Amino acid sequence: MSRYILNLIILIYFIIYTTNSFANYTDAVNYYNNKNWSKALDHCENEIEDLKCLNLLGVMHLNGLGTKIDYIKAKNYFIKAKKLGSKNAEFNLGWIALKGLGEEINLDLASKYFKNSNSKNKIIAKNLSTLEIESEKNLIKLKKNNLISKYGYFYTNYIKLEKLFNSKLNIDNQIIKNISQIKNKLDLFDTLLIEKDANINIIKNNIYKEQEIIIKLLLIEVNKDLDKFEEAITKLYSVLQNFDINNI
Repeated sequence: MSRYILNLIILIYFIIYTTNSFANYTDAVNYYNNKNWSKALDHCENEIEDLKCLNLLGVMHLNGLGTKIDYIKAKNYFIKAKKLGSKNAEFNLGWIALKGLGEEINLDLASKYFKNSNSKNKIIAKNLSTLEIESEKNLIKLKKNNLISKYGYFYTNYIKLEKLFNSKLNIDNQIIKNISQIKNKLDLFDTLLIEKDANINIIKNNIYKEQEIIIKLLLIEVNKDLDKFEEAITKLYSVLQNFDINNI
């Protein structure tokens, strides 16, 4: 077989494959627009090397259209489509990173994807400089929320320790003689949150309300058993003593 004939066969095959691929994608979009999700999926699943179909599959798995929501599958489809040159897929990866769908929120990565996608989306990326400013604000909020979460962990354990420390069983047996170091840590933590404009009183009240019944049950459980009491109070003290307030 001559090289000319071989090249002609390859060209004809490529044209047929491309035409079929385009037809499948067009049919898939029509089914998608008519909310016939299952047929849209069937048509695009036959074209796993077509960037438009890969992106459409990602959208359907992201939103649970014709299938259950699966953020991992959606992301994998978008990544494959992006590698084949899909800017829409890159924008969708940015959306996943921005919203933290199936993963942690990553605002820097979201901003990068939006830039690379050259998106015309007026809602999300109308002004990339604004997006970057908002991303920075959101990062501060996330850091603050993370700080509050850690504070909640510390304060929850502290109020349990304080109740056990002031209980008759500890006063009589002097298992823990002093919690002033722990109290100093709490004061430092309070100051840190106040500097971040957090309302300490509201946070403390909410935590206490959530923990009030749990603390009462704990006291009932350990007050008649010295071994259990000692185990509970020393564990709480150890957790708070080892909590690094300077590295949060």
